[in-house]
Amino acid sequence: MPHSKIISGIDIGTSKVTTIIGQYLDDEDKFNIIAVSSIPATGFRRGQIINLEQASNTIIQSIESAERMAGFQLNSASVCISAPHIESINSHGVVAISNPNGEICQNDIDRVIEAAKAISLPAGKELIHIIPIRYTVDGQEGVIDPLSMNGVRLEVEAHLILASSPSLKNLKKCLEDIGVKIDNLIYSGLATAKSALTETEKELGVALIDIGGSITTITIFNEGAPVFSSVIPVGATNITNDLAIGLRFSLEDAEKIKLRLTKIVENKKFEDEIPLSQFDINSDENHKISIQTAVNGIIKPRVEEIFHLIYEQLENSGYHQKIPAGLVLTGGGSQTVNIKEICERIIPLPLRISTPPKIGGIIDDILNPAYSSSIGLLMLTNENKNIKNNSTKKSSISFNGFFDKIKKLIKPLLP
Repeated sequence: MPHSKIISGIDIGTSKVTTIIGQYLDDEDKFNIIAVSSIPATGFRRGQIINLEQASNTIIQSIESAERMAGFQLNSASVCISAPHIESINSHGVVAISNPNGEICQNDIDRVIEAAKAISLPAGKELIHIIPIRYTVDGQEGVIDPLSMNGVRLEVEAHLILASSPSLKNLKKCLEDIGVKIDNLIYSGLATAKSALTETEKELGVALIDIGGSITTITIFNEGAPVFSSVIPVGATNITNDLAIGLRFSLEDAEKIKLRLTKIVENKKFEDEIPLSQFDINSDENHKISIQTAVNGIIKPRVEEIFHLIYEQLENSGYHQKIPAGLVLTGGGSQTVNIKEICERIIPLPLRISTPPKIGGIIDDILNPAYSSSIGLLMLTNENKNIKNNSTKKSSISFNGFFDKIKKLIKPLLP
């Protein structure tokens, strides 16, 4: 029988809470999605808990629905978060190599990463990720993996991602109360990158823009590692709100109009005024909607505002001239009408809209940009488990090899 393992994730988004369960087949190096459930994020605002009871009920509904689909109980999961309180800084660490012969061992790498962590954190913040960007060995820059190299001095440039301590405590309490253990807490920008970006893009330099419900996540990669992470408190829900006010509809109907407009405009064959029946909206009146008013008068100004804020963040990061691969858009907001054309006019960089990779199992409903972070969460969790398992195997091999040498030494002495 093929070896397989179950990977579970809970994606705490700003508009929905998604529980996703996948099966990874080791022998085939293949993923299958066996369960997925999304519930509107009641009790949350911009990814943060504002009502503990409602938030717990939302997560319980999402988990139970996925459990019924998968046929087993979920006791632990990786949790993906994104909220305006997330920020990042880059840090530098330096240590002397401890081995007398100058060979760098894993202990030296661990110590230099600890040195990079030894900074004064802002009040109310805690570290959730430390990611090495590049190492320097005796002045030789750009080293990716210094293990077993020789030198005297080891340095590291590291990317630190911080989050609000009270917000994390509330989330952990919420999950503990419903009996779910957090295996890993993962920033959504890293999870989304796993499903939305190519290795070439990350190596060249790219900005990943994940437009969610009420926030937009910006993560810049350079030389294969994240170098800047930021969240701005505006997203696709703001567009829906503008449509609801401008056209005088409910938020639910405005969301239907927003999603349907993208398909209508893509076909390029439409009259300016379209009856409500084409938007699946029930109305007694013979009411029509002007496409020009909705798209150019309401949606376009808000999308332009979002991209001006994104461009400002890119310039402030100091990496806006180091992303030749340009921008990669994903998230539910990337499906907004004319978003690509608007972005290209404001930000003069190459641009593509990313969808999650094709994987097996239940994918029909989730193979769209809105689920990039959820699918990426599974992929990243699986990769981290593989790295951990390989590290354990290497330690075991090294340990066994040590005893083999001892046996060879004492064997001639035995009677």
